[in-house]
Amino acid sequence: GFAAHSLALRADGTVVAWGNNGNGQTNVPAGLSNVVAVAAGGLHSLALQADGTMVAWGDNRWGQTTLPAGLSNVVAVAGGDFHSLALRADGTVVAWGLNDSGESAVPAGLSNVVAVAGGGLHSLALRAGGTVVGWGDNTYGQTNAPSLALPIGGIACGSSHSLAALAVG
Repeated sequence: GFAAHSLALRADGTVVAWGNNGNGQTNVPAGLSNVVAVAAGGLHSLALQADGTMVAWGDNRWGQTTLPAGLSNVVAVAGGDFHSLALRADGTVVAWGLNDSGESAVPAGLSNVVAVAGGGLHSLALRAGGTVVGWGDNTYGQTNAPSLALPIGGIACGSSHSLAALAVG
């Protein structure tokens, strides 16, 4: 991946960023507040505000910081190398940005999602029952979650690999 920058969410709802700023990805927008979650993409940054709206900044060559019209009721965000993902309160996923490998093409009918993750050129969604759905580049099998007898409790993506944590309890 390209993420050579970092973001931190402060207890007061403000954001601090540091590291590579070649594309403005650490230039936190002035006045940004009430943030409840952050995500770093390859060359861009995302923030989720308490009212369910998002703010994005940094590189926008593939539209990854141009928020889709009407995007609201967001409860989680994720950044891939050149794409972005938002999880809505109704369990649906919205993705935008680069789509050369299908990383922004959310599978039709995907619902009951509780978490999202963005990789280099792939994306993952964790469904309420603990199953994982992946889409986009699958050169290394990174979108093929193994069948596990136990439910998944969390997901994450690297540039060309994926991780799942088993649910506890």
